[in-house]
Amino acid sequence: MNFLRGCLAMFLLVGLSGTARGASPVAEVVARQVLATGSLRAHTFSLLSRGQVTEAIDYWVLTTGKDAPAWLLAARASFDASKQVAGACQGVARSLHAAFTQLGGKPEFVQLTTDNRGRFGYIVFKLANGTEASISHTGYHVLVRMQGRAYDAYTGAAGMPWAEYLSRLGTHSAVTEKVVETVARVP
Repeated sequence: MNFLRGCLAMFLLVGLSGTARGASPVAEVVARQVLATGSLRAHTFSLLSRGQVTEAIDYWVLTTGKDAPAWLLAARASFDASKQVAGACQGVARSLHAAFTQLGGKPEFVQLTTDNRGRFGYIVFKLANGTEASISHTGYHVLVRMQGRAYDAYTGAAGMPWAEYLSRLGTHSAVTEKVVETVARVP
């Protein structure tokens, strides 16, 4: 972002002085485009991180005049009810991580594991309606954490505070959390 600001300042200075001497206002056009790109990503990021996924997609389309990129559409699909099954977490985490990263965020993959992987490796998540959903049969789950909020198929698009997310987990043994660079392929 500092690079964009520096370019913008340079283009504005060159554009303004060039325009005063009768030169083409190309620098001003480029400066507006650089500013618009940063603004587009920042506003889309803001909408997405607040859970306003449809609005983020609509904003992108209206602002650019183009279809929404695949990574933004994949983020929307991450919150479909069809993704609320044990084992879908890896794809959901990758999609959400990619979208937040594309928009300039700094998301983390967080791996949750239980001591009893395998036979007693079930991890459940208490939903808002009081029911429990099985999020893992193997003692492994991965999700995205960004700005103190948890994001996965069960949190809804707005995510939820990290502590609340952890308090809704249920298992036969302790859950260990670890920030990882990439998502492991675990059945």
